[in-house]
Amino acid sequence: MPFIMKRTHWIILAVLLIAPIAFTLIYAREFLAVDSALDAGASYDYQAGRADFTQSHPFIPFADRHNTLCTMAAWSSLGAASYTVAVAIWRRKTHSAS
Repeated sequence: MPFIMKRTHWIILAVLLIAPIAFTLIYAREFLAVDSALDAGASYDYQAGRADFTQSHPFIPFADRHNTLCTMAAWSSLGAASYTVAVAIWRRKTHSAS
């Protein structure tokens, strides 16, 4: 397989993994912010994205606030897994024929 073809596979896989990586980073950053706010004795305002020491705020699930990102991350993960399996099958078939 030419070098260009190998590089193309990695580029496609990287593009498919952008949304899941963004999802993970945003979720982790927010999780740590909420944890810090609760440890400090504050309530976390999910709408404003900050700690609030004056009033209590209701919990709003991450999927409700970032529905598009969750959907894109799920479909991109599925696409990345499918693409990886397809490339593995294709490589196995082309190498077994020689």
